[in-house]
Amino acid sequence: MPVSPSPESASRAALLTSLSQVADVSCAVADALDQLNVGAAIGAGVLAPLRRGQRICGPAVTLRYRRLTGDVVDNRADGLGARLGDRDLYSSARPGDVAVFDCPTPADTAVVGALSAHWAQLAGLAGCVVGGAVRDSVSIIDSGLPVWSMARTPHAARFRYATESIGDPVRLAGQLVFPGDIVVADDDGVAIIPADRLSEVVNICVEADRIEHELLAQLRSSDSIADLQSTLRQRPVTVFDR
Repeated sequence: MPVSPSPESASRAALLTSLSQVADVSCAVADALDQLNVGAAIGAGVLAPLRRGQRICGPAVTLRYRRLTGDVVDNRADGLGARLGDRDLYSSARPGDVAVFDCPTPADTAVVGALSAHWAQLAGLAGCVVGGAVRDSVSIIDSGLPVWSMARTPHAARFRYATESIGDPVRLAGQLVFPGDIVVADDDGVAIIPADRLSEVVNICVEADRIEHELLAQLRSSDSIADLQSTLRQRPVTVFDR
């Protein structure tokens, strides 16, 4: 018999649905986070989407890797780093979650490739945000899984990295991410919403989106700057005006 979602889960799902409908969502969230002085936003110059036009909005599930000290030949012989933690992460995730990977610097070793992407899809993940490198870029794009990363490289993490933790707080481009925090990402970058501030952020974003659409409509219907300024003088100024 299907289990009904808890009221808390249903409420969060409704909030995420509302947020996913906001235009330019990472920018809207970044503005809301600034207003509340919480969370973090990371630009696409640091965490870039593999394919443009994708967007995700979901709770974080987290994995942290550490770099092994030996070289690949020795680690292979010793069986170190032979199995990474991505499949364990995906197995513990729920559909709609966003996998967040905390990787050692520099970002020269790929932790997500074609096989990992297909595992993530099979688990129903909304996408992956990698604070490190990925590989098999064309295959990941072809899979349809939305992925953001700091770099691309042919080098695989196998025999180079080991899993340090799953389900603990992690760092993403220096920003702290807790499991359950809401990860929002699109072409402009990635934003992190603290789980307990989701409702406030969504309310701000939805209202800002409504006002922006009103302003865009006025812009499109105006014949000149003077005409637009005359129209705008007749409306009250809000905290969302830019």
